[in-house]
Amino acid sequence: MDMTHNKPGVLRAVLSGLILGAGCIAFTPAVADDAEDSFKKGMEALEDDRLQSAIEAFNSILANEPLLHRARLELAVAYYRAFRYDEAKKLAQEVLDDPTTPPEVRVTILAFLGQVKKDEASFAKRHEVKPSVSVGYMYDSNVNVGPSSDIVEIGSQRLTLTPGSGERTDNALVLGAGLAHRYQPGKTFNFGERTAVFLWQSDVGLYHREYNSETDFNLSVLSASTGPAWVVLRHWRANIAARAEYIWLGNTKLALFSSLAPAVTWQFQDGELTWDATATDRNYMDDRATAAGGDSGREGTYWATGPSLGRYFQQRKVAAQVGARFINFDANEDRFGYDGYEAYAGVNVKAWPGGSVDGRASYRDVEYEDIEPGFGVARDEKERRLLFGIRHEFKDGQLDKWSLGGSLQYTDNESNISIYDYDRRQFM
Repeated sequence: MDMTHNKPGVLRAVLSGLILGAGCIAFTPAVADDAEDSFKKGMEALEDDRLQSAIEAFNSILANEPLLHRARLELAVAYYRAFRYDEAKKLAQEVLDDPTTPPEVRVTILAFLGQVKKDEASFAKRHEVKPSVSVGYMYDSNVNVGPSSDIVEIGSQRLTLTPGSGERTDNALVLGAGLAHRYQPGKTFNFGERTAVFLWQSDVGLYHREYNSETDFNLSVLSASTGPAWVVLRHWRANIAARAEYIWLGNTKLALFSSLAPAVTWQFQDGELTWDATATDRNYMDDRATAAGGDSGREGTYWATGPSLGRYFQQRKVAAQVGARFINFDANEDRFGYDGYEAYAGVNVKAWPGGSVDGRASYRDVEYEDIEPGFGVARDEKERRLLFGIRHEFKDGQLDKWSLGGSLQYTDNESNISIYDYDRRQFM
């Protein structure tokens, strides 16, 4: 199902055309007051998407005024928004078959019927599968996330790092592939005045970053997620996703991350507000976790939750988003566990047909729970990231459905322990 269906422009065109047939709105004197009141209530309910009230009001009118085509067409619109396509088509066709319907109204009815049939066909499609593939080139100024300086201070002592412990620069080939599946059972249910749709969404993906020289830092991630979603068009949506990520580092098995991520979004005119959460169990592979100096202490549960606000401007040519999340990592060893928060802001601009430019800034502040061995203090870090990107989607020709993009990301991590101070530039 196309989640952008029930397009306001189509409905407004239909209603504008109906106004031209204003002669159809005359009520018989015996029921004029009640019918006009019901019609007004029905229109107000339809405008507010209180579909059940709108359907009840227009049906009440037609029970007393069966020839009132304006009410019949408004009822068709209400049924259409409630995904009751057969009833919407039947009512619109009745008006279209009436020889007294004005030609200008017939044009808008035909447009409406065309939209209903298109969305009905989309809604009837039970399975939708979308494959994707990508290939990219990356320059990385700090592959190993090494400290910015070769000099490390431990208390009053100044030590020099061994060669190779600092920043390492390299290039990488980046490959990605994915398969997304959406199952739509075609079932709807009433949620108050509105109609909700149930979906089930799943995806699998593979990401691989192959460095030219620093192969110990090659990264591969095999991921899969699945879960239900509920959608009330133009009002709210909610979903829960169970996700698993199997990670390799340096072509060696590193970890299995298992997550549960619920989210709910409330929509309003030209914007939406989302609250989401993530709970992730970080489980490292036995050979790494049990090795001397391994990763067993880093195992634990990561939590994050917070709101984000999105807003459209200039007829949706510009989209902006701001958000914040509270984060916590409850690790096996307290020196790896932390509490903190992160905040971000971003903007996307449709700069030309098929092309967009976007920017994003984020800030992360975390305090670790126990002292770092050898330094006598717990880590306290602030991370700043800036991202600039540009993208063009091809709409026709040999490159139809392909896109070309580039991005530059700068990361600056400031720590009270100098060995964890670093910056990084990644060009994709």
